[in-house]
Order: sequence, then structure tokens, then C-alpha cells
Amino acid sequence: IAQELADFIVLTKFGGLPVWKALAFNFLSGLTVCLGGIVFLATAPTDTATGVILAAAGGVYINIAAVETAPRMEGAMKGRGDRALMLFSIILGTIPLGLILLDHKHCG
Repeated sequence: IAQELADFIVLTKFGGLPVWKALAFNFLSGLTVCLGGIVFLATAPTDTATGVILAAAGGVYINIAAVETAPRMEGAMKGRGDRALMLFSIILGTIPLGLILLDHKHCG
């Protein structure tokens, strides 16, 4: 739900779309995720393929943090301490992803 809310805010505030159009695009985007999941499961993936997909999905979140979020935050930063805090926050956010994958049956 947090991802959909963030998408909605980006579409309305930064994209300038009307509310109904932003909701429609958000709904269609959600449907493509469901369709991708159905296609993936219909192919009877191996554990290795599932692990690769999970790792790629985790990489997408790291990419969003590094490429999309960090530059927008730089305007509010006042010094090196703020930049260090941002980097620490990104690293801290990636640790749970790695810890979950350590003993995950698809990644072992």
C-alpha cells in the first residue's frame, strides 16, 4: 500500500495528473504486477530462478533509493553530517534484505 500511495503522490503532485487519471494508472500498474506473478508461477520456476527474481526485486529498491530518492533529499541537506546520515539510512535499509536472504530456501 505504501508503494501505491507514493506512486499516487508522484503522479498527482509531480506529474500533474488529475486524481481519477492517477488512480486509473495506479490500478493498471498494479494489474501488471499481478499478471507478471501469474506468468512467473505458470512457468513452474526453479528455486534458483525464484532466488534470482527475488534478488533483482531487492536491487530495484536499492536503485530507487540511490537514484531517485537521494538526489531529491540533497536539497534539504545542510552538510556532511546529513549526507552521512542519508548513506547510513540506505545501508541500514539494505541490511534486512540481506539478512532475510541468508537463510532463504530459494537463495541457498
